[in-house]
Amino acid sequence: MTAQLLLECEQYIKNGGILAGSSFGRIEIPFHKMMDIDTDAAEQYLQQHRENYFTEQMFAFIDRTGQKDSDIYKKALIDRRLFSKIRSNKKYIPAKRTVIALCLALELSREDADKLLSSAGYSLSRADDFDLVIAFCIEKKIFNFFDINDVLVHFGFEPF
Repeated sequence: MTAQLLLECEQYIKNGGILAGSSFGRIEIPFHKMMDIDTDAAEQYLQQHRENYFTEQMFAFIDRTGQKDSDIYKKALIDRRLFSKIRSNKKYIPAKRTVIALCLALELSREDADKLLSSAGYSLSRADDFDLVIAFCIEKKIFNFFDINDVLVHFGFEPF
């Protein structure tokens, strides 16, 4: 930043957001004021639009399969301690790769996998080759981790 720009920036700050113009005069740039927010309405919005936390969503899918938790975390190649951490903390969000492994272990449809990933704040991106490989496996119902790892290694990705 040039010395002139720094000086203009300092002047702008001193003038409370009023930018000195050229021969056209002064240009006012108003500061944005904080809106008065109805916190009760905001809380109501959150309650109406909040979906399940990741752990709630995951355990609902596990219950739907009828399998034991241990079957799922072993199939997903997830350490028992990590799974216990997920179980004990309602708001815990594991790494995206862990959530993907759980989607595969649960043999979720693409729609359900997207739902579980979304509950953790993730998605499968069409702009990411790793994500595309995973989406391909889910859509083709390839849930065997040996097969998935073969495909991942073929495309130069770290296996599970």
